[in-house]
Amino acid sequence: MLNAVPVRKGDVLFIESGTLHAIGKGILIAEIQQNSNVTYRVYDYGRVGKDGKKRDLHIEKALAVTSRVPIIKSGSEYPHVADCDYFTVDKLNLDGVLTYRMQGTVSETSFLSILILDGEGVISCKGESVSYRKGDSFFLAAGSGDWQIEGKCDALLTTIREKASPIRVGITIGSSETQIGLVNDRNQIIAQRTFATDSEKAAEAFIDEVAQSTLDLLEEQNVPLDQCIGVGVGVPGTIDRRRGKVLYSNNLRWDNVDLVEVLGRVIPCPVRIANDADCAALGEAVAGAGKDYSDVVMFTLGGGVGGGIILNGQVFEGGIMGGSEVGHQVVRANGRRCTCGRRGCLEAYVSVPALMRAAEEATGKKQTPAEIFRGAAKGNIDLQEIVEQYEEMLGTGVVNIVNMFRPQLILLGGALSEHAQEMTGPIREMMERDCFGGRHGMIPEIAVAELGRSAGMIGAANL
Repeated sequence: MLNAVPVRKGDVLFIESGTLHAIGKGILIAEIQQNSNVTYRVYDYGRVGKDGKKRDLHIEKALAVTSRVPIIKSGSEYPHVADCDYFTVDKLNLDGVLTYRMQGTVSETSFLSILILDGEGVISCKGESVSYRKGDSFFLAAGSGDWQIEGKCDALLTTIREKASPIRVGITIGSSETQIGLVNDRNQIIAQRTFATDSEKAAEAFIDEVAQSTLDLLEEQNVPLDQCIGVGVGVPGTIDRRRGKVLYSNNLRWDNVDLVEVLGRVIPCPVRIANDADCAALGEAVAGAGKDYSDVVMFTLGGGVGGGIILNGQVFEGGIMGGSEVGHQVVRANGRRCTCGRRGCLEAYVSVPALMRAAEEATGKKQTPAEIFRGAAKGNIDLQEIVEQYEEMLGTGVVNIVNMFRPQLILLGGALSEHAQEMTGPIREMMERDCFGGRHGMIPEIAVAELGRSAGMIGAANL
């Protein structure tokens, strides 16, 4: 049933993944391969295991993935005897007369493996010299620097294939829209797409749609899957990052959704998930207003109040799942009813709906946040009082977080970030006045988030 390929000494055959293969009697091979996650056994020559029983065969699984394309011997040895996305193999021949020495440098980008097929001589690296002969194998670790080989030999030199810059995928699934971004190694979004979140769809069906859209974007940008080193997803709600599950998302109406497993069925890359606010904070910490700091807390002021805590460059989750909820700290005992059911939460005072409701109660008419801040700036006494109360409540929440976590930087982001610059001064004064230790302690900087809607994608890509 198999295609027999006659071989002779010196032949090179590249066997791609999915190829059924066996090595015939009397053949000595130098086998160089990428680490394989799965190998299916289709015939075992009657051998038995340690328990005396025949080992399992995997016929059906093998048939499902086997390529039927016959292997073709390559007659070319230039520029490499073997070359694929994962490794490159070069053949070295020193005749000991005209060519008796070769020199090179092992950089940080790859190790160098040397397999001596025939001959003898000396290999030198880092001031150390070692003799070699037929059958010897040498491994020079990445960063070993200058090396040389002398003598008469045939050898195979293997290195990691030089790749294009790695790409990571950052996805944010919001209640109204979903964003997918391709992020390069400089944390720049090189391509993205946005589409409506269909919360009416079953969770698995929508995740499949996200996965397919991601593959389409990679294909559009000519990014092969092996160049994509990971996928990160930001989701609103309570997240179990360790198990890759969305335990509950009120916005999406998801309950106990195994997002990592479902997405991983379609996209064969490592997948990580986190709360969307944590992703936004991480994005600002690595590429935005917080990129010069290791400890950052971000408040996202929008339909609710979210936020993320970054300590030592990592998303802080605490000892249990769920992450931090900076918007659900109580800033006024027995205060306004919050959407979470408690009274006096920060979200009940400094979310966009809370600000608009307070302004309507004070003036008798509905106004947008822009109109509220503009009216206060023009001297409307009622609106000035509303803005001052807003700054006081937000400042109280900031002081509480500073006293607990002592970050280097406080960031204000979200829908109200365009008005945040005028709030940084009053909040800084509150921190100096009310933080434990006051001016004698370490008062963090306060700034406005820079990345806007890109923060979540960049943060997710960095999970």
